[in-house]
Amino acid sequence: MKKTIDDRQLMNTVQKILNRDWDPIEVAEVLNDEYDAYCAPITQILDDIQATEQHLSNYLEEVEREEMSLNTYSEQNLRRRATTTQSLWKLHISTHTLTNT
Repeated sequence: MKKTIDDRQLMNTVQKILNRDWDPIEVAEVLNDEYDAYCAPITQILDDIQATEQHLSNYLEEVEREEMSLNTYSEQNLRRRATTTQSLWKLHISTHTLTNT
């Protein structure tokens, strides 16, 4: 497997996804760097070829619960987390390609 995207581009894309799809405390319009601390751990998950969508969802839920003290089971948070997980999973798939090298 070979990555088709460099690390900086991946981090930027993760940041955009978190701000656009997740934004659990609804501040992304004002503070576009609010979720930057979560980009590196998410990038590590995305770099793991054995990662699953559930790994991504679990990480987001843990952040919501442990670091933000949010109700992780509210309909809005469940919907945001699902949308974000789908976007991140598409990114995971698009960043890896089969090669013979």
